[in-house]
Amino acid sequence: MTARPGMRVKRPGLQTTLQDWPGRVGYWNVGIPPSGPMDSLSFRLANRLVGNEPGEVGIEFQFLGPELEFLADASVAIVGGKCGATLDGEPFPTGKVVAIRKGQCLNCGPVLQGARAYLAVAGGFAIPSTLGSCATFPRAKIGGATLAADMELQFADPTVRRVGYTANCGESHLDCKVIEVVAGPHLDWLSKHGLETLVGGSWKVSSRMDRTGIRLEGPSLDFSTRAHQKAPEHGADASNVINTGYPIGGVNICGGTPIILPCDGPSQGGFITPIVVASAALRKVGQLRPNQVISFQRITLEEAVALHRASEQLAHSGLIETRHA
Repeated sequence: MTARPGMRVKRPGLQTTLQDWPGRVGYWNVGIPPSGPMDSLSFRLANRLVGNEPGEVGIEFQFLGPELEFLADASVAIVGGKCGATLDGEPFPTGKVVAIRKGQCLNCGPVLQGARAYLAVAGGFAIPSTLGSCATFPRAKIGGATLAADMELQFADPTVRRVGYTANCGESHLDCKVIEVVAGPHLDWLSKHGLETLVGGSWKVSSRMDRTGIRLEGPSLDFSTRAHQKAPEHGADASNVINTGYPIGGVNICGGTPIILPCDGPSQGGFITPIVVASAALRKVGQLRPNQVISFQRITLEEAVALHRASEQLAHSGLIETRHA
């Protein structure tokens, strides 16, 4: 499809990227992560609000959103973290479709609750695909782009699709205190006390966090006999293990420090992963802010599957018609 005029980036915000969903699938074995949105449910609902397919290319911004000048009419929605967005200085509602006219400026503003929000435009953006996806992996400069001042983004098809809908995705994930996890491959490398400390203890989100890893600060962890009486090839530290694959959402123990590995995290390494964030709870991880205090709650695989199904149901039915178009 021929690209059309779109928008100009006046200010990029903080690590504002182009993403699609489910991202760059199939390259994990060579160390290329899927990337994609950190809060995929909000991302998909933003796309559905403007009439796109749920995985269409959209914009993710964290903590501070971009300021955008529209070079063409467009139908736009912002979903996710609560932000102080304005359109030509007037409040811009989140979770709703808004018709923006050529020449208007949208300032996405700071994210006031949660960490990330998502902007979708009807028809999506005209972005070339890399390895089957437009998702941006900033550290390796793979895929779409990290927005920069004066960059112009073209629309694929800026037709206004529909209005009169709002997103019903809940807000409990924006200030979560509990993150559901399942047993990981190295659960038994922690002692009983160490596991009780990790799961159920209080952890503060460090300022050392990004799409690659979210570091936590908290109590010391105790390791099991297996971690101390292991073969030498596993490494000297109790948290060391011979090179192993890391699942997305894995809670990696680096020395004594837990690090949650989200969608841009490493694919393998030499530290244990005793627990893994349930897939439906990854959106909570995507909305964590520095200094937020959280705890983990261990659930069964059956409970994790039920949470996933409920989340997917919300992704398909989480729109409310407020009036006829």
